[in-house]
Amino acid sequence: MVKTEVVVIAYLNLKIPYSEAEMLVSQWYERYPQYDYQTLAQWILAGDVSSANGKLTLAPYVDPDDLNHLVVKMQGAGGIAIEDRRYNFKTYPKCFVGSEVVQWLMANVDLTQTEAIRVGQRMLQKGIIQHVVNEQDFKDDYLFYRFY
Repeated sequence: MVKTEVVVIAYLNLKIPYSEAEMLVSQWYERYPQYDYQTLAQWILAGDVSSANGKLTLAPYVDPDDLNHLVVKMQGAGGIAIEDRRYNFKTYPKCFVGSEVVQWLMANVDLTQTEAIRVGQRMLQKGIIQHVVNEQDFKDDYLFYRFY
């Protein structure tokens, strides 16, 4: 993917003038040279990049390094409660509740509810967590998940 394609994606998806899209994509690569054009395009298309105040902004915990640090924090002291849980007479070992993760993210890393749900869904999509019976997306609900 070339820069011009990313500019068009930014222009169309972020609904900003073409000249502004050109400028913002150039500025992005000056700040984040570790990300290629394809990665930025994927993030824009997924809704993980927004345009505000004359710059492109990445949604919380989209960066893989940031997400990995968050996972370590979630699993550490003061993190989320990982324990055996029962539902319908079945025990699910070493798992956590989706709604408790959302609350923890809101309280400990200052995310909104919507951002917290997106981070949970991102962890599921990246294979960091899974629903205990692989039947649910990540939700702010009494559903059980575990780390891989």
